[in-house]
Amino acid sequence: MWLSRLWRARWHWAFEVLLFVVLTVIYEAARDLVAPGTAEQIARAFHHAEDIVAVEEALGLHLETNVQEITHAIPGGEPVVTWYYTLSHTPGFIAFFTLIWLIRKPEYAFIRNWFWGTHIFAVLSFWLYPLAPPRFLDLGLEDTTKEALKLGGALDWFQPFRNEFAAMPSLHIGYSFFYAVALMWLLRPFGRWRYLVWIIPVWMLWVTMATANHYWLDGVGGAICVLAGLGLVHLVSARDVPRPWRHGRDDHGSGGGSQPALTGAGVP
Repeated sequence: MWLSRLWRARWHWAFEVLLFVVLTVIYEAARDLVAPGTAEQIARAFHHAEDIVAVEEALGLHLETNVQEITHAIPGGEPVVTWYYTLSHTPGFIAFFTLIWLIRKPEYAFIRNWFWGTHIFAVLSFWLYPLAPPRFLDLGLEDTTKEALKLGGALDWFQPFRNEFAAMPSLHIGYSFFYAVALMWLLRPFGRWRYLVWIIPVWMLWVTMATANHYWLDGVGGAICVLAGLGLVHLVSARDVPRPWRHGRDDHGSGGGSQPALTGAGVP
């Protein structure tokens, strides 16, 4: 049945590209739909920001100002983090999923479904916990990506649709955490070298703080959404959908065994 083929990504790559475009548009529309629209809702987002800062200060880990100061003190540091933040997000997931499609096709479907399942929890968080980013507070931080995100005016049309209060969770960090977890499993045959993938989320955490776009606690929120998405997709997926954590561990659909037969049983 068609739903089974969609869920398992057993179709031409062009349909997969189209699916990503459609889901991206839906996500961006949902993100904009839940944006604070009244003065009261915006005030709530700033109140949440004050709470976040208070928690970080109570932990002795209010790091955003220090991270930006250190970055700006390094020659070339500011443009590096600015353009990495600006250009890594969408191209990053395109490159990641293209790679998985080409070299680890059996696990592709689960990883793709997990990725989009994560967005369900992210949008719920944007709605329930609007949060003003660090650049909006009087913390002495510079908004280094304001102009870069417009790409020289090419994305001016998109600016009215941006939810400026969708800081919690940070999906910039969430995506990087997602990549690291998935690659840690898929690269198991490479032994301990695979743990180098954790540089990706650590670096993105630094970048988001250095550009005043997120608090480090937003990264924790992003990781929680990724893990919630993982749990959801694992629960609703049929057993014959190969899980990435089995790669290199056994031969059941991911470590070199034959692909399971296409059936509709257990498919949401």
